[in-house]
Order: sequence, then structure tokens, then C-alpha cells
Amino acid sequence: MQMNWLWGYFIPIGMLLLTWGGLSPRKARRVTPLAALAVAVAILGYWAVGYAFHLGGAYALNPNEPELKGLDLIWSPLDKTAGPGWGVIGLAGFFLTGDEVTPTFFSLFLTYLPLVATAVFLAVLALADVRRWMMVAAGGLLGAIVVPLAACWAWGGGWLAKLGITLELGHGFVDFGGSAVILWVPAMMVMGLLLFQERRLPEESNSLPPAYFPLLANLGTLFLGLGWTGWALSAPFHTSGALLDLNRTAVNLFLGLAGAVLTSQLYAWLVTGELEPLLAARGAAAGWCALLAGAPFLPPWAALVVGLFAGLLAPLALYVANGVLRLKDSAAAAVLGLMGGAWGVLSVAIFADGRWGQGWNGADVAGGVRGLFVGSGGQLLAQLVGLVVLGLWGFAWGALLAQIARMAGPHEPKPAPVLEPADLDAEGVTLDAVAIEGVIPDEAAAEDVSPSDLPQE
Repeated sequence: MQMNWLWGYFIPIGMLLLTWGGLSPRKARRVTPLAALAVAVAILGYWAVGYAFHLGGAYALNPNEPELKGLDLIWSPLDKTAGPGWGVIGLAGFFLTGDEVTPTFFSLFLTYLPLVATAVFLAVLALADVRRWMMVAAGGLLGAIVVPLAACWAWGGGWLAKLGITLELGHGFVDFGGSAVILWVPAMMVMGLLLFQERRLPEESNSLPPAYFPLLANLGTLFLGLGWTGWALSAPFHTSGALLDLNRTAVNLFLGLAGAVLTSQLYAWLVTGELEPLLAARGAAAGWCALLAGAPFLPPWAALVVGLFAGLLAPLALYVANGVLRLKDSAAAAVLGLMGGAWGVLSVAIFADGRWGQGWNGADVAGGVRGLFVGSGGQLLAQLVGLVVLGLWGFAWGALLAQIARMAGPHEPKPAPVLEPADLDAEGVTLDAVAIEGVIPDEAAAEDVSPSDLPQE
């Protein structure tokens, strides 16, 4: 068995480093073990039930693979047998146990697990300012329910993928590499949670936050892009039966990267008068992410255009999130997911040239995936339906978590510790924390305390 899935494990590493690079040292120290715990819970959730929800009907996607016969059940409210065309949730493969389990079962698990971990890192690092239990709960929900069901609908033979068959909407919902499933869904979950929180950033928040670890952020972008490129070149399972040029896919991903770096740095130079290392990393990542949905289906010039717009949209979206909505997304992870997810999905319906994608989602359509320039509006409608449905799906779970947090009552920050002489510098100022009226304005100690919540001198 070839282990092509190994490439995918660079993706969550890249996401962790990219988002970690924008966190202060204190916040990064607090978040890192929580992110690891959330991913561990997500892995267990995906193993127990998420894998079955996602791939329980995988055999229908590739009936020529006898080792998948145990994954032959996807439930539909309209068809109680196998739900052809309107599958909602897979119901086979729980806990990866049983006589029908084959090495292919485990290969599929290892192929999609890094993408689940990436979604968890995106959400948890974006929630660096919320309570610890909410971060871990968000990770567990993403691994067990939220991402698996979204993946079932878009990649596992579910109803969004089959819109081209059931409603004759192009090739159905198209998301090659996860712009919607892995970025848009967890980002909307974060938005649902943050928007229903009462706390906001102070109004004077800067749209370009300081770069604490720019080298790590840029290294993370490199890992992210190389990991996703290698994963795409491994021809993941949900692309079975589709005619693709994987070399063009890789070229388009790099063109998206180049275009996004150019416009993001142009924005930084126009706004600040100099280049911004953190924005360079985030702009490059925006280019990668925006090309995930449509890299095989776009001509190279269109991939460059998508990257150029992605690099410009990333800082603008960051300004809206921080300066207008004043959301507590220190890592800018949700912004990356929202912009990359939405723009990536829509770019398929605009720029796809119809040369590749024949047989995608099993649609009996002449030619490949076609955007507005060479086709009708059916593909655009399919993309919009998928974007709205998956967005509401993620947003609802985030709002639910926020409501549970409200019902749990206000969080009491930890009291200031007793300071020893070794904690003070020569002028009596603390080296590790500043105590103000018994409250520590430190992300590591007071989870829900922001500078605007503290007394002003």
C-alpha cells in the first residue's frame, strides 16, 4: 500500500505554525497545549464516529474497489436504502472495527485525518481568547460531527456532491482540496461563537497586528502549501472517477501563492510604508487556500487572478474583523478560513474552463467543470448552495457553543499571584505580569479579560 497520505501531515503543522506566529508569547504558551488536547479529542471523535459519518457510503463512489464493500451505507431522509443522490450521513465504519474492515479503511482514515486536524487547529487558534473548555469542545465537535458531515455531503457521496445528478446543477458542489470543508466550515463555527460573545477588542485595535514570530509564520505557510500540493498530487479518494491533470493543479497552486504575496505586500506598503513579514505569510496562505477548491479546473491565468484577489482580500478581511467587528481572533485564522473558503468556492463557478473534471461527483455532464465564462449558471448555483449550507452548518454549532457558555455563567479570572522579589526588576516592575486591582491582564491567566475590560489610568 502506497503511503501518499504522508504529505497531508505537513498541512496541520503548517496551519499551527502560521497561526501561532501571530500570537503573543504568553498567548501562544497558553494555547499550544490546548490545541494539542483539542486535536487529540478530535482524533478520537473521528475514529469513533466521524469516519463513519464521513465515509460510510464510500463504496458507492468507487464500486470497483472490493475492499470498500463494508462502507456501503449512507442514510437519506428520502430514500431509506442507500440514499442515492440525497445522502445525509454515513452509517458504516464506526470505530474502524468489524470483519469487513480492510487496509483500505485505514488508508482512508490516514488520508483525511490531517485535514480534520487542520480544521481543528484553525478553529482552536482563532479561539485563543475564549475559555479553555470551549476550545477543547470545539475541537471535539469538529472532529466527530461538524467536519465529517460536511465532508460526507461534499466528498462522501452526499447530497451536495450529487446536485449535478438530482437537480442538474453542473457537476454538483465542487471543492477539490477543502476550501469549504476544511476552511469555511470551521471559520464559520468560530464566527458563530465570537459574534455571540459579549466581549470585543478595544476600538483602537490595529488592523495590522504585531508580528511576534514572523519566521515561524512564513515557515508554516511553506509547510501548508507543500503539504496541500503533495496531498493533491496523491489523488485523494473523493476524486475517484474524475479526469484531472494533477500537474496543472500543482502549477495553479503556486501561481495562487505568487499572486497573493504580491498584492498582500502591496497593501502593506501602501498602508504602512514598508513590507510586513506576518502579512506576507498570511497573504501567501490566502493564495494557497483560495486555490484549493478549483486548482484542477482553472486555467493558469485564472489561478493567478484568484491569488491576486486573495492576497488583497486577506488584509481587508482582517481589518473588518479587527477594526469593525472587533472580534477576538488574534491568530487571524478565522479570517483566513472565511476569505479562502468563500473566494475559493466561488472562483470555481467563475473561472473553470471545462477542460478537466469529467466525471466529477459522478455527474453525467459533457465536458469538465465549467464556470460562467464557458458554461451556464448551474455550477454557480451549486457552489452558492454549498457555500450557504456549509456556512450555516458551521455557524450554528458556534452559536450553540456560545449559548452554552452563557448558560454556564460568567468566568471569574484568576487572582493575581503573590510576587516574590525575584519577579521584580530594579524599578519594582513585574517581569512576568502586571497586577491591576487583583486581575492579571494576561492571556495565560485571565481567559476572558481583554485590555478594554481593565481599569484605565
